[in-house]
Amino acid sequence: MISFFTKLSKIEKGVIIIMLIIYLHNLLLDVMNVDAAQYAGISSEMVSTGSYLEVKDFGADYLDKPPLLFWLSAISIALFGATNFAYKLPSFLFLVFSLYAVYRFTLLYYSEKTAKNALLILASTQAYFLITNDVKTDGILTSCVIISVWLFSEYFEKRKLKSLILGSVFIGLAMLAKGPIGAIAVLMPLGINLMYQKKWHDVFNLRWLLVLIIVGLLLLPMSYGLYMQFDSHPEKGKSGLYFYYWLQSFGRITGESSWNNGSPWHFFLGSSIWDFFPWIFPFYIALFIKLKNVLYSKTKVPEITTLVGFIAVFSMMSLSKYKLPHYIFVTFPFASVILAQYLTDVDFKFWKRWSITYYFLGILILFLFIIFYLFFFSEFTFWVVFCIILQLFILFYFKKKKAKSVDELLILVLTLNLFLSFVFYPKLLCFQADAIAAKWTSTKLKNEEVFLFNKPSHLYNFYSQNPFTKVIDKNEIKNIKKPIWLYVSEGDLDQIKDLNVTITHKKVFVDYPISRLKLNFLLESKRANILKNKYLLKIQN
Repeated sequence: MISFFTKLSKIEKGVIIIMLIIYLHNLLLDVMNVDAAQYAGISSEMVSTGSYLEVKDFGADYLDKPPLLFWLSAISIALFGATNFAYKLPSFLFLVFSLYAVYRFTLLYYSEKTAKNALLILASTQAYFLITNDVKTDGILTSCVIISVWLFSEYFEKRKLKSLILGSVFIGLAMLAKGPIGAIAVLMPLGINLMYQKKWHDVFNLRWLLVLIIVGLLLLPMSYGLYMQFDSHPEKGKSGLYFYYWLQSFGRITGESSWNNGSPWHFFLGSSIWDFFPWIFPFYIALFIKLKNVLYSKTKVPEITTLVGFIAVFSMMSLSKYKLPHYIFVTFPFASVILAQYLTDVDFKFWKRWSITYYFLGILILFLFIIFYLFFFSEFTFWVVFCIILQLFILFYFKKKKAKSVDELLILVLTLNLFLSFVFYPKLLCFQADAIAAKWTSTKLKNEEVFLFNKPSHLYNFYSQNPFTKVIDKNEIKNIKKPIWLYVSEGDLDQIKDLNVTITHKKVFVDYPISRLKLNFLLESKRANILKNKYLLKIQN
């Protein structure tokens, strides 16, 4: 790994340092509703209860995502406390390893320049910046898949048995992260590539039994937990094993699963424009050229693992009746290698075109910063000014010196993620009332008893350092004779007033669902009209 950094140019080192700064700062940002907040809450609850094999959510049975993220984050929380950093750290470490895996995989078949380009491309996608901020199961899945693909490919090329064993371990971890799709995303591209290269002795080899045994052993603790929690209790009416090994993944394609958000088949084509930004446009060309070479070239290409990995998994995901943007992140390491190969081989004429395109994107990003300051959040901050000045300097510098490498294209748009991490997301997170209220509670009301009214909150429980904050309704409030603190949403405030209780203290927190941004919220002139309030009330009968 150290030798890798010594081979980088000054601008490549600078780009990587900037990306690492953004990654590390993202680890410190608050957890975002809805999914990440739930996963952080479950992880924290695991630490409190010690129930690792039977996953619980607010004490109730949880059957949705496999437990690897919860296990790893729970261990981290046990070591470092219930903090943003602790929850996000394991996913970040997997992400860094996945970048190294992309580099090593690409080196097996292409030049060192192509390998460096693949790493830079993947590391700078919006998906990877998002993975370090809004941590979900897809980050670990994406990492485990590409790590496993690299290790198996290394085994097939160099015959290192430890690569086969470790590759099998990461297949198991991929399945523990997201389900059977973890195995499919590894074995399908590898198997088809072996057949393309006519390595039939590797396709039909008894060593696959060793792979099966290793994966089975890794899945055993989770499978036992699912059986004990669900299958051994037929009265619950659910089979945890059936759900995990079939319904969760394949049921969304066959229609057996009830999960259906009505997303069209082309959903990921649209979502990838942002998630694979700033590389999505040259990638379309790179994918076409790669496919054309595989189908029509008289000589075999070095590998089709990446082509199959992207097209096959992307197509399978598109068949699902329930789609969310982050589901497709697992294909991006494959896409990065395909694009890196194209950009490494492209001639001067095409480089000039892409240089102009990215310079134009850099200008748009500068306008975005200015619009943000004028219309969205006009409060003066150092980071807004810094990002504007930095982007102006970069644009001025490259006006005379046209970009002719991946890192020079990247520097034109990299300021966007400095802005998102240090300006935009911190502003948004001020509107997560549950998190802000919980932090206030943990510092100002350490010795006070606080209840949530009518419904629980993962964010509140995580940041209040208490995963078992009690939820009460209006009937229970009538029976409480001592003064208590109550956390109430704006919609439920009238119920409290109807109880004829005395409110002795009131603390107000503004709230907005920041995962569903709308223009009326972003516009400072209209924001007050759509914000809601939540309240911490001290009441007594």
